[in-house]
Amino acid sequence: MSDNIRTMNLIGIDDFSRPVYKCVETGTLYKDVELGNQETPELCDCSNDFNGEPCSPISKDLDVRFNDKVVPDTNKNKFNYQLLGRLQSDCKYYLGNGNKQSKFLWAQNEKEQIEKMKSLYASFSDEEKPEWISLDEILSYEADMV
Repeated sequence: MSDNIRTMNLIGIDDFSRPVYKCVETGTLYKDVELGNQETPELCDCSNDFNGEPCSPISKDLDVRFNDKVVPDTNKNKFNYQLLGRLQSDCKYYLGNGNKQSKFLWAQNEKEQIEKMKSLYASFSDEEKPEWISLDEILSYEADMV
């Protein structure tokens, strides 16, 4: 086997959603700084620490082969679900421990916060609508906040 071939095994995902690979030949850990979103992972050394920060890119002279890779998330709504969840959490805090202070809202304005929630909710098809919040709940937040 050639000295410039490196075979990578996926060993997990770190707390920042970066896939972590272990080199079969050297035991060195590398992180994909593109978060698994590229066809070919962009690997950086992480001081052989699963939770370490990515540092130096892997040498371009190496022929890197992957036994397995992260499958990119193709859910086009993922960000919108996450944002809607964040906005809902903000509303709960605002109405509870936040003492109705708009500085704790993502939009920093009650009306804009609710409008963004309505817009996000409307952007999902009927099959894609989240089960954890309904339009009625958003309207209830609106009644309590605006």
